[in-house]
Amino acid sequence: MLEYLPGDTLIHRLDVRTKMLGFAGFLIVSFLFQDPMFQLGIFLSAGLLALWIKIPLRRIWGMMIPLIPIIISIILITGFTFAPERFERDSSQAILFYALPGEGLGATVGGFLMGTTFILRLISMMIVSSVLTLTTSMEDFTQFFQKMKVPAEVVMMLTMAIRFIPTLDKKRRQILEAQKARGTKFKEKGIIGSIRSYLPIMIPLFINSIMMANSLSMAMLNRGYGLTRTWTTLRQLTFNSRDYWTMALIGLGLGMAFYVRFGLQLGVL
Repeated sequence: MLEYLPGDTLIHRLDVRTKMLGFAGFLIVSFLFQDPMFQLGIFLSAGLLALWIKIPLRRIWGMMIPLIPIIISIILITGFTFAPERFERDSSQAILFYALPGEGLGATVGGFLMGTTFILRLISMMIVSSVLTLTTSMEDFTQFFQKMKVPAEVVMMLTMAIRFIPTLDKKRRQILEAQKARGTKFKEKGIIGSIRSYLPIMIPLFINSIMMANSLSMAMLNRGYGLTRTWTTLRQLTFNSRDYWTMALIGLGLGMAFYVRFGLQLGVL
């Protein structure tokens, strides 16, 4: 999910600072609106960005699978606990059904609408964050952190941690396949059984991680890391006309979103 996806789209060519501004603007707009119809529009916009940079559907589905328990929990919790003000006047239409006999714990229309909003917001944020990471190289992220005056050691730790997540995931899959070929069972019952069944994966993964960290530290020392405090880069970050136009569109979009939300009082439950 975090590997750089080379391409020649406009998003790829934008400066990383422009992308970060757009990402922040998207988050602000997403949290401004509570109406599911507005969130659906935001979700479709995020989906169009994903299609634009040609993210494989299999990768998107792979990111969605771990969110299924969270999605179910959100829709259930909000359905039985949230009641928007506009539904309070007519509770007979607001209540869909009761979880218990009588009129104890009821699921409201507004609760399920708010749950839908949360789910669409979560998926949209996941897609947009993936678009950001897939269209921005680690070198650009490193320079961005440097422009933000983040200490060099912290920048190195952040970029290395992000860079090696896909590598460790590949190692995990390789170890899993190797242990399955040896006849290891991963479906033991109980909490203790589950922990015991995954020890053949975790122990080799920890050992591989330590070996990779040791090899990386030796390579960095051989290349003179830490000899000087002045960092040099192959390519300097520069703003182009497309960046200024994109930032202007982002500002215009934010202004319109604030006007619709607070001026017209739309997009709320």
